[in-house]
Parts: sequence; structure tokens; C-alpha cells
Amino acid sequence: MIHNRLLARSLFASALFSVTFAPVLAADVTITPEQLSQLEIGLTRVRPASSTAAAVLPGTVVPASNARVSAPAPFAGAVLQVSALPGQSVRKGDPLVTVLSRELVEAHGSLAQLEADMQKATATAKWKRDLVDKKILSAAMAEEAEAHVKKLEAAIAAQSRTFAIGGIRVEDHGRYTITAPENGKVVIAVVQPGSQVEAMAAAVTISTNDDLWIEAQLPADLVQQVKPGDKVDVGGNLMGTVLSVGGTLDAVTRSATLLATVPAGSPLIAGELVSVTLQRPAETGSYEVPASAVTWIGNAHAVFRRNDSGFSLIPVELKGKSRTSATVAGSLQANQEIAVSGLPQLEALLGGE
Repeated sequence: MIHNRLLARSLFASALFSVTFAPVLAADVTITPEQLSQLEIGLTRVRPASSTAAAVLPGTVVPASNARVSAPAPFAGAVLQVSALPGQSVRKGDPLVTVLSRELVEAHGSLAQLEADMQKATATAKWKRDLVDKKILSAAMAEEAEAHVKKLEAAIAAQSRTFAIGGIRVEDHGRYTITAPENGKVVIAVVQPGSQVEAMAAAVTISTNDDLWIEAQLPADLVQQVKPGDKVDVGGNLMGTVLSVGGTLDAVTRSATLLATVPAGSPLIAGELVSVTLQRPAETGSYEVPASAVTWIGNAHAVFRRNDSGFSLIPVELKGKSRTSATVAGSLQANQEIAVSGLPQLEALLGGE
């Protein structure tokens, strides 16, 4: 009895020793096609890498600044009616907001006064010119009167132009209507009936197209490495292009503002939070694999490469990694198959479990 117990303990210790130290020695996992299916191990092929992820940054989708125009209120006043709401499409010249303005009434009064002064000044200048022709009056006095006429003409022209600012429609009784400056979609309407609007304040903002940008904060150590024209991965198979990198670091975040384009027709909307992966050219001899294919074993990155009997554990150097893909270098070749899912099962088999 005692002999049997000692024998059992010896066998258990031997099995435990083999399980504990197997991961250090083993580099191959033998697995049958049936086990491959049962363990739900997925496969993918290694591809040569053309680019690698330099960094992953949080970003915000913002409207392109060159895709928006504002419709200002040239005269302060009270809003009587809002004819277009956010989300509505408008065409150039469509009414947006109707305003009742005392400033408009006063501007009309000033214009009428200038026109009256103009009539008087014109008559005076003509009379003085006649006296000069008859050699009764000095020519300098006639020239002074004619200069006054030109001054009034300039003042009338300037006053008249105020009624055309923004293409407004001037109506009776101090009313005017702000119209759409371009075809597009209303995105912001900051006024409501009964509210006050300041002179030259933007009452409505219109988006003339659907262009979007992504704004992100670029760490100081990457500012010199990222250039306009570099590619960015927005996720969901969407690739954008760096438009600009700010040349000044924020005093608090110690980062610069990066702006990148969003591909046309993307499902992104303004205000959405996204992750931006900065891309740079990959080194020669590096490969692109799914991010899920790279594991960490024995204090090193590795992948499971398919062989005739199962898989081989291949150490790799991780060059860059995004949410979906990784760039690696190691004993790999293009089109070789590697495991992309089921890696915990392979690690367990590698450890003899």
C-alpha cells in the first residue's frame, strides 16, 4: 500500500514537472484538422507591410471650416420669424430669419437726410459754377462746393450698401429678412422668435457640403514626424489624410493640433469621437498581420505559424500596432498562414495542458 502511494506521488510529480517546464522548451504544437475546427482556431495569411502604425490618438469629428458659411444680421433688432430650422435644406436666396430693427429705420432716415443734403449741395455747386463762369465768384469757392457734393455722394453710396449686406430683403416698417447666402443645409440657428440679435452677429450657419475633418492632439515627440499628406486610419476601412499639424504646443497638454480629412460618404457625423491611427511607411522586411494574431509569451511577442503538423511559435518584433492590425518583423514569409483566433487554446496546448 505504502509502495503504491509513493509510486503515485512520484508519477504526479513527474507530470507536474513536465507541465511546468514544457512552455520553456516547446516551440511546436501538434494539432489535427479536427482539433483545429473544435478549438475554433481561425487562420489568416501574412502580407508584406506597406505602412505601420506610428501612434493611436483620440480624435473628434468636426465640420470642415471651409464648408460652412454664416448669414449675419446687418442691423440689430428683435427676431420676428425663423423660416429655416437646423437640418433643413435651403437654396441661395431662401428666407431664413425676419427681424424688426430700429437701426434699420434710423439708417433709412439717415439715407433720406443725406439725399436731401445732396440735392441742396448739387444746386449750390451749380449756382456757384455759374457765377464763376460769369466771373462774379472765385473758382475756388465753386470747387469747394463741388467737392462737398462728391463727399455726399460717397456717404450716400456707403449708406446704401448697408442695405445690401448679406443680400437681405428690406421690407416696410423696419423689417428685413436674412436670406441664405449659398445652397446647403442649416446646421446652426442661434436665434428664436422674440430673441434679440446683435448687429453683424451670425444668425444662421449653413453647411455647403458634407466635408468633415478630424481634430486630434498630437504629442510633442510626434510633431516633427507627422507631415501633411500622411495617411491616417479612422477605422472601419476608412483612410484619411493629414491636412495640417500645428506648429505651437498647447501650454497645458503639451501637444499640437492635428487636422485630417474624412473620406467622402463616411458614416461619421460631426461631434463623434473616434480613434485615429497615424500611418508611416513600413520598414523593408516587415509584415502586416491582424492585431489579434500577436501574443505575448516568454516576455516576447510571437505568432503561431501553421506547419504540416500544427503550429510553430515564432518570435516577432512588434514595429507598430493599431486596433485592428499590427506590423511585425521575424522569421515569416508572405502568404504563410498564422493563427488569428483561438490563441489561448494554442498557448494551453503549448504548455501541455
